[in-house]
Amino acid sequence: MDPIVYVVLGAALAAGIAGIASAFGIGIAGAAAAGAVAEDEKNFKNALILEGLPMTQSIYGLITLFLIMLSAGIIGGGFKFAEATTENLVKSAILFGAGLTVGLTGLSAIPQGIIASAGIGAAAKNPKTFTQGVIFAAMAETTAIFGLVGALIMIATGVGF
Repeated sequence: MDPIVYVVLGAALAAGIAGIASAFGIGIAGAAAAGAVAEDEKNFKNALILEGLPMTQSIYGLITLFLIMLSAGIIGGGFKFAEATTENLVKSAILFGAGLTVGLTGLSAIPQGIIASAGIGAAAKNPKTFTQGVIFAAMAETTAIFGLVGALIMIATGVGF
């Protein structure tokens, strides 16, 4: 297979899967936020913060997309792996793996949205629980952070920037 296919698929998977998962997570939390704000407009600030947490996975996917495209030379001048040599196939497969890693760990945005939704409901009933709700939702975030760090290591050591 042509190396560019691996590179583009890796970039697309990073941004695409993480983006879709973020959309689901934000939607889940947003439904709870709308209900909490309908009960009392004072719930808006806390609900907005908790609703926004699942969006970070899409940011990680976008960062990874840019790093993959940059390290492959698609952004910034001349595709580096134009020839289908073994070395170029390996490097493009590493970029594919980096994108897949971020995309799959980005699925954590969906349970993060569920956790944030519960935090929104709890904070609407007792505003003192807001911080705990953020911490609970942030626990799901760590999976995506680990995926991003892993992808950065793969890109830096396997291909370079």
